[in-house]
Amino acid sequence: MSAESVRVILVEYYVTEHGIRIFGIVPEADKPEILTVGLTRAELRASAKAFYALLRRKRFRMTDHLAGEALRALVRPIEDWAAPGDVVYLVPHDALHRLPLHAVPLDGAPLADRNPVVLAPSASVLRYCWSQRKATRSSVLVVAAPPSDPPMTFAHTQATAVSRLFAEPEVLVGVQASRAGLLERLRAGNGSPDVLHFSAHGVFEPVDPMRSGVELADGRLTAEDVLGLSLAVDLVVLGSCESGLSDRRPGDELIGLTRALLYAGAASTLVSLWRVDELSTGLLLTRFYEELRAGNSKAESLRRAQTWLRGLTHADVLRHAQDFRSTLADGSPLGMVFLLEQARLFAGAGDVGTALRIYDELCASRGLADGLRAAARVQAGQVRLARPVLERRSGTEKAFPDPYHWAPFVLTGDWC
Repeated sequence: MSAESVRVILVEYYVTEHGIRIFGIVPEADKPEILTVGLTRAELRASAKAFYALLRRKRFRMTDHLAGEALRALVRPIEDWAAPGDVVYLVPHDALHRLPLHAVPLDGAPLADRNPVVLAPSASVLRYCWSQRKATRSSVLVVAAPPSDPPMTFAHTQATAVSRLFAEPEVLVGVQASRAGLLERLRAGNGSPDVLHFSAHGVFEPVDPMRSGVELADGRLTAEDVLGLSLAVDLVVLGSCESGLSDRRPGDELIGLTRALLYAGAASTLVSLWRVDELSTGLLLTRFYEELRAGNSKAESLRRAQTWLRGLTHADVLRHAQDFRSTLADGSPLGMVFLLEQARLFAGAGDVGTALRIYDELCASRGLADGLRAAARVQAGQVRLARPVLERRSGTEKAFPDPYHWAPFVLTGDWC
């Protein structure tokens, strides 16, 4: 399907003390439709604060929070303005930057089930992003798994999976994933890659947001560094357990980091709204790239990847993890970290005996770091307490039904 044949609508929000204005702009209309939702700025900010309190307590019950009438009222007009399958651009405002509106349900299913959803800082920036669109996406530069403590369990796998899906891959991994090396590569005269993918820890600096960025082997690549680049890149993906945003000011940092990348020349970015689970992130992004290489747009690829991840069972995820386990050396630090993750997956699938056996082996291992040993003991205790409930599971239950896992990543800029 060509970009010209896809219907695109724009939905812009403006938050005031007394309510939220919603502007709907559709191709057929001469002027925008304007609605007002009686949700005050104070109420909206309280809702966003409560949402992120769930994250801080690691209680992933986002579905119930997002299903509240106030938030559903903010996305309900989209049903009238957009047909299923239309690309929906959202221009958030104020605390709406903190909330995953694409995960708010309409008629029992999230908006992202019905429409590919993309964010835009503004309509004027959107036109700039469209002008930066590349005709092809054949080359990728993957920056992954710089040395870190703790090591990123799935970063190498993510790097390999991503690089295999492109005809012209470059990979900077481990000590090669350095700030100096990356800046030299991006400033070189041999052209920018079509896609730039990071799999590394992110850091948010609330006092000086322009110092926020991605931790590489020899230091941090900051938003300030990015602004000094000229990036003719179609897509930048920050895929990691912490993608540079903060649970205290995720919306503001999203705008700052995203705009740094867009102003540097990237047509679009894919970043997360909160600190994410590494396993579900790896699965989501791998599927996203598979959909992208199959010829789908960036927006549709993300929508399909989200739907796919939400449908995975515990048994499905365990199979993916066991395939990865076979690539690691027994007793390696990364292998030990992965075993801890694998034990959690066995417990989630109802195989409590295997999970507890792995925990016991980890606790008895002489080479295990103290932090991992403590984590293994805590998790083993939790599994023993929940054993009667866990053993009733068959492995067919959904592994990632909550938006915490499937909804953190948002596409900003060009949708195509």
